[in-house]
Amino acid sequence: MTILIMCNVGNSDLIADGQRPQRPRPDGEALWRTFADHQFDLPIIAPCLNYIRQQHPHASARLICFYTDQPENQITTRPDRFGVSLRDKDTIWFARIAARWVQTQYADWITEVHTERIESRHGPDLNPSVYDEVFEAYTHLLARLADPTVEVCYILTAGGIPACNFALQLQAIIAYAERCRFIYPPEGGRVTELRIGEKMLESFQRMNAIAALEQYNFPAALLGARRAKVADWIVALLEYAVYREAFDFQRAQQAIERAERHASGSQRAFCAELRDNLRQLSEYSDPAALLCEVAYNAEIAYRNGRYADMLGRIFRFQEGVLRLVVERYLSLPTDFSKEVREANLARYLEQIDAHPDLRSHLEAKTIDGKPLRYRDGPNRPVMQAMLEFVRDGGKRADGTPFATKKERERLGAVKAMLDRLDRLAELRNQSVIAHGFAGVSREAIEAIYKDDAEKIITDLHNIMRQLDIADTESPFDRIAERVRSELQRSL
Repeated sequence: MTILIMCNVGNSDLIADGQRPQRPRPDGEALWRTFADHQFDLPIIAPCLNYIRQQHPHASARLICFYTDQPENQITTRPDRFGVSLRDKDTIWFARIAARWVQTQYADWITEVHTERIESRHGPDLNPSVYDEVFEAYTHLLARLADPTVEVCYILTAGGIPACNFALQLQAIIAYAERCRFIYPPEGGRVTELRIGEKMLESFQRMNAIAALEQYNFPAALLGARRAKVADWIVALLEYAVYREAFDFQRAQQAIERAERHASGSQRAFCAELRDNLRQLSEYSDPAALLCEVAYNAEIAYRNGRYADMLGRIFRFQEGVLRLVVERYLSLPTDFSKEVREANLARYLEQIDAHPDLRSHLEAKTIDGKPLRYRDGPNRPVMQAMLEFVRDGGKRADGTPFATKKERERLGAVKAMLDRLDRLAELRNQSVIAHGFAGVSREAIEAIYKDDAEKIITDLHNIMRQLDIADTESPFDRIAERVRSELQRSL
């Protein structure tokens, strides 16, 4: 096992001959040059090393001691009211003494001891008491010292300047995550292992989940929530969102039932509402509800930046709209799956033949100069022709129109928006979700859609409104807002 120990050397970290040196730089240098003549002790560092050794008696360790060594200038050499300058407080010599002492006292356990000056990528010209300056410095230092073979990293949380301790702790948790442990060594007291690392990681993961929810990235939010060890009902609710987005309604049902069991009060009522809302989808019995779901799904793909997936959902949405119109106004079956194809095809042809105007309209339509093969079933071109027939006042056998004037006006608006969405067809066809391998970018979409990709989502919702489909708030919007609020409350 590889153990890494890191600490900041502070003014209180060295005892020489029973006394604490008052001016670390000049006093420390004098002690260093006469090292053999003195008795040293590390009242904060040594107890921590002993504790770590007890935890890992058969492992070797490496120690890194960070020290201050400020450049000489008017600010750092100016004495304070006690006659001590900032440079006088630098711990460069304390760190060297500590390293040499540790190498002697722990030679059979600590294989390497390094001293590292606190500096940024621009050098040591920084104020070690200023948080943002040392944060940048430790970003640089830990990136340079990164070691992927480290299995456990211990951080000493006492000693050193508060700003440096804060920066070291934060950058260490970023670098070593779950491998990082924090110990608090009160002088003369018992060394205590803290849970600050675990809590910081959980806070980071909550922030990751919140950021993911801003983009409606529910899989990433779920991963962050699990790692943050949030309440079970939140995890289950995010699982529900992930499964529902994937149209896996069966597992979504199981997830929302778990969420409801673990939730309480208004949260339980919210989960119950989502459970009821799912029934009409899981039974596949409500075409309007399924159409809404595809629109919600397309919007999630758009917010995620998954533009090829968005185009796939739009293609499915367009087809769903056409099927809804054909079924609603012409009472023709559009489900031609294997189990019902034979019966539905017979009923489909019988209905068309019973309305001469509809049949004449379809027979007059051509594609690339060839007759429309409407008798094979209602494919997209056929259903588009049927929509045009109803929109243009097509009549039943008894002479009455299939749609009222107001309905025809609405269908005209629907057809115009469907045609606008059709401009994206070639982009979809060349993408990986259809027949090619081309990428899809927002810029490519906006080059086709009048420089406004956002209008695609608006058109989807407008189509549903024109078809009298209740365009309620997306359940995914509500889930994202509810979970985001809960996670922010826990930060």
